[in-house]
Amino acid sequence: MGVLKDLLKEIEGDDNLEKVRRICDQIAEEEKKNIHHEATLPVGPNLFLVLEVPGRIKEEIAYLALERESEDVWLAVLFTTTIKEYAARENTTPSTKRNRVWQINDSRPEKILTEYAKRYKFLRGE
Repeated sequence: MGVLKDLLKEIEGDDNLEKVRRICDQIAEEEKKNIHHEATLPVGPNLFLVLEVPGRIKEEIAYLALERESEDVWLAVLFTTTIKEYAARENTTPSTKRNRVWQINDSRPEKILTEYAKRYKFLRGE
């Protein structure tokens, strides 16, 4: 939690959305090396951070995404696809499906990122 507070202090201004975006960009850059299946990485205009997590079953590829639904509502979303679909993709991008959604009802960057981190740690088994 101390690292998060230090990062938030470094970012100038009062715009919470910009603070979340900049921290997510920084985390994504550092975690890029841990993404093993880039072709299935969920993308979208409201996805701020997408990290790969272990699948719930052996044949699954899973991602935890931080998505903005509205100003005060954020979502931690578990996207999944199968390794079989990933292997058979040829020239198409395999689709990931929303499997689980956790709602984060807050607009404070500390709270949003802390709740996302809790879900991330839970899915990694930590």
